[in-house]
Amino acid sequence: MAGLRKTGYTNKTSERYIINAATIYTGVAYVPGEGFTGDLHGATSGGVTLTIEQEYRDVEVDGTGHVKVKGNKVLESATATATANMKEITAETIRRSLNGSIEDAKPEEAPEGYKIIKSKRYLEDSDYLENIAVVGRLTGTDKPVIAILDNALCTSGLELGTEDNGEAVIEQVYEAHATDDQLNADEMPWRIYFPNLDGSPDNSEEGGVEG
Repeated sequence: MAGLRKTGYTNKTSERYIINAATIYTGVAYVPGEGFTGDLHGATSGGVTLTIEQEYRDVEVDGTGHVKVKGNKVLESATATATANMKEITAETIRRSLNGSIEDAKPEEAPEGYKIIKSKRYLEDSDYLENIAVVGRLTGTDKPVIAILDNALCTSGLELGTEDNGEAVIEQVYEAHATDDQLNADEMPWRIYFPNLDGSPDNSEEGGVEG
């Protein structure tokens, strides 16, 4: 067993840490020559969590009940969510939590400068964000690690608690949803962009996501 190391730590380990709190963006796209661009979703507190869950089922076949058999599993369901604890709160933050409507208040409803946010009975296609992205930092490169969830919808509702000597934080959970094309192509509505650490050319130097 002389070829086995005593620890998993190598001289490359310190270059492969994802550090500090991730940033969350919406509408992320890659533009050749410019890199990844997107709109900041807002400042968070307590970080951002990416969760991809995959549930598998063992096909029931006589004579196999006592052991798991290679190749006999099928994917039962898969979901991807991004959870962000929003500390920067705007009217749009609240609207997205509710998948509601937002409009300027009329003079007879409120003073000038107010908006009214309401819940809606039915979802609309416009309630789905084109995508939402969790952007983290890897110690061994200045390139970001980017997880993108397509057709993201906030499904956590709104809980807004306040206290003395503290700031309110709204937890938002966004779920990814497949389009008809993705469904028919057996394509999951999420993906993770992970940079090479072998000195390959950087194709994403200037986009807003990297800023």
